[in-house]
Amino acid sequence: MVILPILFLVLCGVAFIAGVLLNSYVLFVAGCRVERTTSTVWFWNRAMADLIFIIFLPLKFTSTFFLDLDWAKRLSSTVTSLYMFSSAFLLMALSVDRCILVARPEWAQNHRTPLLAVMMVCGIWALSLGFSLRYGDLWEYLLSPVSTSMNFQLDEGRVKAAVVIQFLVGFLIPLALILIPTFYIVLAAKLRGNRLIRSTKPLKILLGLIPTFFLCWLPYHIFSFLQISIIYPLPFLVTESIFAWMLEYFNSCLNPIFYLTMEEEFLRYRQHARNFQTTDNSGPELA
Repeated sequence: MVILPILFLVLCGVAFIAGVLLNSYVLFVAGCRVERTTSTVWFWNRAMADLIFIIFLPLKFTSTFFLDLDWAKRLSSTVTSLYMFSSAFLLMALSVDRCILVARPEWAQNHRTPLLAVMMVCGIWALSLGFSLRYGDLWEYLLSPVSTSMNFQLDEGRVKAAVVIQFLVGFLIPLALILIPTFYIVLAAKLRGNRLIRSTKPLKILLGLIPTFFLCWLPYHIFSFLQISIIYPLPFLVTESIFAWMLEYFNSCLNPIFYLTMEEEFLRYRQHARNFQTTDNSGPELA
């Protein structure tokens, strides 16, 4: 199928250019232009995870369709696993953080500091790296159409256990721990009415990030379970699995759009930038 590599070359090119530009802009704004807050720490690290993931897209595409490079496949698989776990854990931390901001505003004002967020982020990256190094080699075994050319010596029981662990730790448990605080924010917004305007600000970006993340990663977990089943052999899932990992790359392009259009820190920066452009050049620059 000659048309398949060409189609994915176009999709990969669009995802790569959009992902690099958008996430680089978010990193620049969050790191240099807006006030250093707990929220910007979460979004900066999520944008960093998206950027790292999207940078390895050419390596993933090349090793899948053109060059049979085992080291490239293993490296891209480890990066993909790191991205999945770090994105899920960071989104979970963001959801809990926004719930605390709504439920306990007095405590959040005194204890919700960027330093605490940085410490939590370091723990999240370490935990994600541990899972990715342990299970990263299974990605190509499960989803790559050329994985059979790799010299894998994997026990069938370990593969099945790893699929279950990835589904629980990287998908189901974070989903539960994300939805529970989000439901609380929705309930608090309804009970307190229009007076609690701040509750809708954390809610908007969560309602954007949560569906995109889990809808883009759901196909991977579905195909992983089908892959280890005896009903659907590998050739049946080749094309479907490639579309599944393309959704993962487009997810990294959607995230910065939500940051820039919904998050209050970025909206304030954009408003300040527009006001500065329309004012006299002798006026002070707004940071």
